[in-house]
Amino acid sequence: MKRDKISKAAIRDISILILLTTIIFFPLHLWQIAFHDITDYATYNELVRNILSDPSAWSEVTNLPGWPFMAAALARLLSIRVWKAAFFTQMGMQTLLALVLFFYTRRELPNGKTWHHIILPLGIMLATPVFLFAPVDQLLYFGYIGINSSHNPTIIALKPFAILIFFNTADSLKEKYHTFPYGLLTAGAVLFSTLIKPSYIICLLPAAGIYAIIQIAHHRKIDLQSLVSSTAFPAILVLLYQFLATYNSDEIGIIFSPLTVMRNSSGWLLVKFLLSVWFPLLTSGFYINELRASTSMLLAWLTFAFGAGYSYLLAEGGWRIFHGNFVWSGEITLFVLFAAATFFFFNQRGQIKPSPKWKRILWGGFLPHILCGIIYYAYCIMNNRYF
Repeated sequence: MKRDKISKAAIRDISILILLTTIIFFPLHLWQIAFHDITDYATYNELVRNILSDPSAWSEVTNLPGWPFMAAALARLLSIRVWKAAFFTQMGMQTLLALVLFFYTRRELPNGKTWHHIILPLGIMLATPVFLFAPVDQLLYFGYIGINSSHNPTIIALKPFAILIFFNTADSLKEKYHTFPYGLLTAGAVLFSTLIKPSYIICLLPAAGIYAIIQIAHHRKIDLQSLVSSTAFPAILVLLYQFLATYNSDEIGIIFSPLTVMRNSSGWLLVKFLLSVWFPLLTSGFYINELRASTSMLLAWLTFAFGAGYSYLLAEGGWRIFHGNFVWSGEITLFVLFAAATFFFFNQRGQIKPSPKWKRILWGGFLPHILCGIIYYAYCIMNNRYF
């Protein structure tokens, strides 16, 4: 009987979350795709149109076929225009992200209240950097490391898979074994998400490798078989293919060029970096002892260190130098870090009454990101710009 009640409650919560996700993100994605042209959707939609009219156009996206495949398949199967297929694809990915966050909220906060399982996923999906410098330079995105951006289709599609892969990897690093179907699901998520955008996996792989070495050196058991078979092997397979398909000429390559991309769009980079990671930094500092015992937080920080390093230090040579493709690594790793920090922080709340320290972090750390996210949401709908 108790299991039936829990099941009914979960179905109710999921229904509410899907409804709220649709209400909030329907207008945002519709405006970005159908009415605004200063976004990356214009480029991707044109690619999909070319593919539908001439299959040989697939050669343009052989390294990143994931998102074009979803949009083209929807356009073909439903006989709808490309922009509508793009919209349905994004709403599907946004809903999937909400469901994945719901699942991990329930898992990471087993004693949490019902509203935690609904409100926290929405907050994580809306959060942005605390853009205090916006009155000075009129920039809400450039110069910061983004947490949630709405102008790029592939970064949105990547997020649900990144969350799933991250928590499965964290489980493996603390010897939590999963069933074969779950491992298979993770391997599939690694393969498909890397074909959408490799920005997350190129950070998680070295971070997980370093963490695994540290665990083994301290004689702590890990699920090495799962790490290799579900994450490392499929990721390396796809990354090798993508590297050969992308950097197959002397004109384009990966170069070490500190701050070239980030400094091109904004100043005040150090301050904006701190404002980007404000909540994870604050909660980690105040709960440093608990942090040391949290595999998920340590892995999230280590993965973000690689993402931030790529963002600030690397670029693509030649005509793609200011495309900023390595900046996406900083954004997706910060998104996962923010999610992990949210679960970690709300686990410190206490069962009866939150401590004054917890309340200070809530009001001074967590909520400013959410408030700025709401402002950025309105800004992106009302303006034909995202930066």
